[in-house]
Amino acid sequence: MVEEKKDKRTFEKEIEPLIGDTPTVTIKGKEYKMRRLGMADTFKLARIIAIGAGGIGKEINSLDITAETAIGLLIVGFPYADQQILNLFADVLGVKNEEIRNPDIFPMGSEIDLIKALVEHIDVKAFFLKLTELLKMPILKEFLKKTSTSSKNGMAGLMKK
Repeated sequence: MVEEKKDKRTFEKEIEPLIGDTPTVTIKGKEYKMRRLGMADTFKLARIIAIGAGGIGKEINSLDITAETAIGLLIVGFPYADQQILNLFADVLGVKNEEIRNPDIFPMGSEIDLIKALVEHIDVKAFFLKLTELLKMPILKEFLKKTSTSSKNGMAGLMKK
């Protein structure tokens, strides 16, 4: 019975992104519906997060990556990845790049509303749920441990063992 409940919860978490709805965000009285996110967005977000981590002097593999950490690194990455972030926001909202940069359309503070909506996005939640499961795998834990060691000791640390 316990296994059945676990399977049902896992199924519900996996099926939610398929049937769930994407968030909307209201900026200056206009409502924008965020589009679904895909693999290309994963890589865009990963680059921005890595830039944010580098901006604060951290290596990405030294951090416990959760949705909260990723959002924090997105915010910290503002001064280092501004163009990438603006391009991502424009793309996710389906607006032109010129519009996202227009303060009459998207005034200061809009980026905070957009980040809040991204945190609630079903595809972001689903991604981090799967990433969390992946990071629990012993082989990946060992690899990350070795790469963390190698980044401190050069390639020699990775080549040991």
